[in-house]
Amino acid sequence: MIRESKPERSQRSSRRQRTKSMSPNSANHTTTTVLGPDVDLAGTLAATGVRMMVRSKQTEGGFSLVQHRIAPHSMTSPVHRHSREDEYTVVQSGRVAAMVGDEVVYAETGAMIFKPRGQWHAVWNPDDAPARILEIITPGGMEDLFELMPKLLAEASSAAESVAARVEADFGIEFDLVATAEIAQTHGVGFGIESH
Repeated sequence: MIRESKPERSQRSSRRQRTKSMSPNSANHTTTTVLGPDVDLAGTLAATGVRMMVRSKQTEGGFSLVQHRIAPHSMTSPVHRHSREDEYTVVQSGRVAAMVGDEVVYAETGAMIFKPRGQWHAVWNPDDAPARILEIITPGGMEDLFELMPKLLAEASSAAESVAARVEADFGIEFDLVATAEIAQTHGVGFGIESH
């Protein structure tokens, strides 16, 4: 039988108290946290189909983790490429298609798609049922775009081009709207939002 000394029990109790007081939004997030299935760290993005799970400030800029709920026959974003980040897409449920470079691939539940920085890509749900994916983005920071996008779109009176220019300047992301239209037409997809 192993017995703990009083100081060890005291330290464990102190750790429990710290765990209870830390929030998932904490910049110094170093304790175990359970993020419930309906908890969105951004609080306002559920309507866009994007759920913040881990912010880059929680990982000292190392990565961010974002969940996308993708409605049937819908794209997550226009065709784009990142100059700063790599993305790893893990399919949680359903099936997704992705254009990565010149190739179109399909991934089932449990599969992962790697989209390296500098590579043109897009992800969509080709099926009649909803899909969910996790995006691991490294290094982190791009998740700020998901919060900014609704504001940018509301402010842009005419302009997909003006939004694209701002995103490219602030985040190093370029869009290819011609390739986006080709995917939409060829694969019969558009932009839709899947609710919980």
